[in-house]
Amino acid sequence: MKTRFGVCQRKTRYASEAAALEVAQKADVVLRPYRCPLCRQYHLTSRTKGMRVPRFLLERAEGSKGA
Repeated sequence: MKTRFGVCQRKTRYASEAAALEVAQKADVVLRPYRCPLCRQYHLTSRTKGMRVPRFLLERAEGSKGA
């Protein structure tokens, strides 16, 4: 799904994927950064179907299995 211009304008922009991941880690819901083709910066999305899973989520899942 492509980001529309109006949606891009309303979303918070992050200069790097690392900055977006840092915010995603602190969120209460699962978020994933993606590079916007319109503004060339990073946004966060909760859509994860068919997408790369961030490393911190994999580590979180492995940690919960051991508990």
